[in-house]
Amino acid sequence: MVTAIVIIIMFLVMVSLHEFGHFITAKLMDFKILEYSIGFGPAIWHSKRSEIQYSLRAIPFGGYCKFEGEDEASEDKRAFSNQPVWKRMIVVAAGGIFNIILGFVLFLFIVPALSPISTNVIDEVVENSYIEEAGILPGDEVVEINGKHVSFYNDISLYTQDFQAGEECELVVKRDGEKLHFTFKPSESVTEYTYTDEGIEVTSSMNGVEEEPVFYKYGEGAIRDDSKIGTTETVTRLIIGFRPQQEDINALNIWGEAWNETKFVVKLVYNSLWQMVTGRVGMDQMSGPVGIVSEVNNAVNSGSESWLYVLNLTALLTINLGVLNLLPIPALDGGRLLFMIIELIRRKPIPPEKEGLVHAIGFLLLIALIIVVSFNDIMRLIR
Repeated sequence: MVTAIVIIIMFLVMVSLHEFGHFITAKLMDFKILEYSIGFGPAIWHSKRSEIQYSLRAIPFGGYCKFEGEDEASEDKRAFSNQPVWKRMIVVAAGGIFNIILGFVLFLFIVPALSPISTNVIDEVVENSYIEEAGILPGDEVVEINGKHVSFYNDISLYTQDFQAGEECELVVKRDGEKLHFTFKPSESVTEYTYTDEGIEVTSSMNGVEEEPVFYKYGEGAIRDDSKIGTTETVTRLIIGFRPQQEDINALNIWGEAWNETKFVVKLVYNSLWQMVTGRVGMDQMSGPVGIVSEVNNAVNSGSESWLYVLNLTALLTINLGVLNLLPIPALDGGRLLFMIIELIRRKPIPPEKEGLVHAIGFLLLIALIIVVSFNDIMRLIR
């Protein structure tokens, strides 16, 4: 019951803010708005103020902002279809942008709880890692990995996902104001997670050399998942091989760190999509509504810090929603933006019936994708 309530609240917040982005920008630019609705289905409450009907509907997983002349011709000068294309683009893009802004605001509350945070400055070179031999030292600031700029620690964790076994890594560090270039092979880190009734035992090794095991109790750094009790999970990663310097969060750096976390999630979404397009991530590794429910349930039951896990999951989901919604995919806001860009180029709109057909096909394909991904989620839960 608690999980169900949390999920409903999460989706209501994300969807209502998304639609509010469309609503407030349209209102500021004097579009004619017919209805602002949270939820789908029959209305359980509605009120009309001026020309706008505000509605709360029975099914909380959705919502909409309805404009005059949105899908048809209208003689009203304030109708959506009669507005300049640049204004329409701002209104359509505002929903996804507001979702990303929500993620940033949530990180303002999350980041202080994570203090101290990791930086991109090396505090300690991990024993038995290959960067020991390369000559990288504590105090070096990592500024570039394989030609990609590094501005904060999460950039490092993101770019190391592209490491390939046997391939060399190029690293640029800043030492005493001078940039130094190093080439080395990434180190192989193997971590075993053994799930017990009391907590998780973690055993790690670096390039074949094992370290002392560490035990994390549930609610004190570990989330309990009953389906994993009695099992062992092995994760192999290719890493640089250092421990970062830590920095306390204060009133001055909290804004920058919250923005860094937001940028990281945006980059993570695009990186995941690229890995999927290039075949490095398969359909079986994607997660949908069923997987989200499972993760929310784990977060809700994670102990004394459950609020932190729920907030973090909400931030991840709302930024994902914002970024994906802005992609040029038919049936999404990004698909509509694509048609508007084409309209700008050809200086006349695509016929509404043709655009509507493309969005309808896109919607059916999205539903099919959700069904396939949900099936994979269910099979994972069964296993």
